[in-house]
Amino acid sequence: MGIAERKEREKQQRREDIIKSAEKVFYSLGLENATMDDVAAEAELSKGTLYLYFKNKEMLHVEVARRAIILLNAFTSKAAEQKEKTIEKLGQMGLATIQFSKTHPDQMKAIQSLMVKEPGNVELSSGEVQNIVYGDSSVGMLVQVVEEGIRNKELRSDIPAPLIAHTLWMQMMSVIQFVNSEKSLIEILELTPEKVFEIHFELVLNGIKS
Repeated sequence: MGIAERKEREKQQRREDIIKSAEKVFYSLGLENATMDDVAAEAELSKGTLYLYFKNKEMLHVEVARRAIILLNAFTSKAAEQKEKTIEKLGQMGLATIQFSKTHPDQMKAIQSLMVKEPGNVELSSGEVQNIVYGDSSVGMLVQVVEEGIRNKELRSDIPAPLIAHTLWMQMMSVIQFVNSEKSLIEILELTPEKVFEIHFELVLNGIKS
C-alpha cells in the first residue's frame, strides 16, 4: 500500500469515527442541544480538526441521518422480500417502518428531522439529494415494488410509480410522527396507535389497487 493510499484510508476512517461520535452525541443530547464541541470531545479531536472534515453541525446531521436511512432501508427491503404480491410487499414495508420507529427511535428522529430541512440549508446538490432518496432510502425500493405492481396489473397505472412511492413514504412517515408525538391526543380521542396504522394501510393501499 502506497503512502497516498494509506493516508486516504486513514482519512476515511477518521471521517467514519467522527460520524459515529456524532451519533452518540446527537442521540444522547438531542440534535438541537448537541454542539460541535461535544462531538469533538467525543471523537477526541480538536474542534479545528473536526471542521476539516465537516463544515458545520448540519452536514454532520446529514451523515448521521443517512446512516439511519440506510439501516431503515435494510429493514424494509428484507420485509418486502418475504411476500410475493405487491400489496402485501407494501404492507410489510410499512409494518417494518413502524417496527423500526419503535426499536430505533433515535434513528427515526434523525430521519424525520432531515426530511423537514431544505436541501439548500445543508448545502446538498440535487444529485446528492437524489442519491440519498433513491439510493440510500426505502423510496428506491418502493419505486421498484410499485413498478412491478403496475406491470402485473395489481396497482393502478394512471399515476407514475415514483409519485406513488413518494406519497406512500411521506404518508407513512407522517403517520408515525403523529402517533409518536400525539399520544395524549390519541388517547383522548379513544383511538389506539394500532388502529390508526390499520386504517391508514386500508385507506392508502386500497386507493392504489387497480
